[in-house]
Amino acid sequence: MLPIVRRIRPDEGLRLRAFRLRALADSPSAFGSTLGREEAFADEVWHERATRGASGQDRVTYVAEDGDRWIGIGTGLVADGLRLDLVGMFVEPEARGRRVGVALVESVAAWARGRGTAHLSLWVTSTNQAALALYHRCDFKMTGGHQPLDHTPSLLQLEMVRDL
Repeated sequence: MLPIVRRIRPDEGLRLRAFRLRALADSPSAFGSTLGREEAFADEVWHERATRGASGQDRVTYVAEDGDRWIGIGTGLVADGLRLDLVGMFVEPEARGRRVGVALVESVAAWARGRGTAHLSLWVTSTNQAALALYHRCDFKMTGGHQPLDHTPSLLQLEMVRDL
């Protein structure tokens, strides 16, 4: 059974904080940020992220719920003017393999299509085999672009893109 995927609500900033920190603790090399960095953010940062993610203007955040429990999250954002990126994807370990990631990717892709863009891009750590498999299943292709992960330069991030 697929989870409910919905847009975050503006009043869920602290819930977003808790989930994001859990994701960073679980999979530190999967993200461009670090647990220590984001633990230091003031509550206002989380409220702003939730409000902006709910608005869908320059970003959108979707959460996957199993009952009243968040089990996944994914954000789409406008980067470099016209480019739309999928960022911050995370699915709780016990929910993996249940198509939660696919549902989140498809929600962000629908938002991107609604903005009239032809492509959705992302960066994925080269060692994150589960994420690479998910993105391939969702029709993302490697661009050949790569860059070091900011907080762990020995790891490479690979750029992928999906036609919409």
